[in-house]
Amino acid sequence: MSRFLLALSLTLAFGAAPLTGCETETQREVESDGDVDVDTEVGIDDDVEADAREGLLEAEENLDEAGRDIREAAGQAGEELQEAGREVHDAIDSNVDLGDNAENQ
Repeated sequence: MSRFLLALSLTLAFGAAPLTGCETETQREVESDGDVDVDTEVGIDDDVEADAREGLLEAEENLDEAGRDIREAAGQAGEELQEAGREVHDAIDSNVDLGDNAENQ
C-alpha cells in the first residue's frame, strides 16, 4: 500500500475515534541543577486502537475492491477500443476494395 493511502487510512481511522479514547501519562523529573523536566506521553485506549485497526482493515478492503473495479473497467474499455479499431480497419479495407474495383472497371 502506498504511503499516501496508508496516511489516508490512518486519518480516516483515527478521525473516527472519539477523543475520549485518549490517555496521557505525565512524568516529572528534577534535574541536579534544580530544573524540572516534564515528559508527557499521549496514547489511545486499547478499545479505540482496536476500532482503528478494524477501520484500517475495512479501508484496505474497500481500496482493494476499488482497484479490482478499476482494472475490470480498464479491461472492458480496452476490449471496446480493440473492437472499434477492428471496425475502422474493416471500413478502410472495404473502401480500398471499392477503389480497386472502380479502377479495374
